[in-house]
Amino acid sequence: MANLLWDACYNVRDLGGLPTTGGRRTRSHALIRSDILARLASAGKQALIDYGVATVIDLRWPGEVAEEPSAFAMGRPQPGEPAYRILPVENRNSPDIEQIDSAPTQAEKYTLTLDLCQSELAEIVGAVAVAPAGGVLFHCHAGKDRTGIVAALLLGLVGVPDGVIAADYAASEARLWPLFRRMQADAAGDPARLAALQHKIPTALPETMLAVLAHLRNRYGGVRAYLLRAGLTETALARIEDRFLED
Repeated sequence: MANLLWDACYNVRDLGGLPTTGGRRTRSHALIRSDILARLASAGKQALIDYGVATVIDLRWPGEVAEEPSAFAMGRPQPGEPAYRILPVENRNSPDIEQIDSAPTQAEKYTLTLDLCQSELAEIVGAVAVAPAGGVLFHCHAGKDRTGIVAALLLGLVGVPDGVIAADYAASEARLWPLFRRMQADAAGDPARLAALQHKIPTALPETMLAVLAHLRNRYGGVRAYLLRAGLTETALARIEDRFLED
């Protein structure tokens, strides 16, 4: 796992180099997780392209994308630029969304997302399976919650141990604190804005992700069984393993 320093991004890392229970390691430059790409200027965009990213999957709801558009465009990409897809983790129009939003803990929010957004998550993981050659980058806004759920599914699928997945999730906290401090400084002198920031404190405890992985195991029989139940095929899962595991 390598942190990447791209202009205007705070929480980017390559998920390569992680051990698996099968004795292999995850492949570098294959799957990259990040925070929002809307702030990328030309240097940051070029760094992403030079890193070999061929597909960007935006996990945000279309309303969020409209407010902060990606640095990349839908449809036919410009020469040399990655293909860009919007595949939201959550359907904000669903009656289930209130249940997710009102969950009292992060772990419960994540497990409810897994339970209630199976078709959306299957579409996202399936998009990784059929993506063209090159790196696949997926992101939400902060790159912690929705991105963390997708990362856990992909890492768990290829056999990365729970403790390593939890450590990757927890790494977002330190990466996001500088952004949070900047937001606090921007809101200085505005008590209402400062109070509203409290729910954005970038907490990412490893115990949270361990609870999520335990839920997947106890309720579904593990990540692979969950993804199959959600509608993916063994062929699709095998394609992900092929692209994400070193030979």
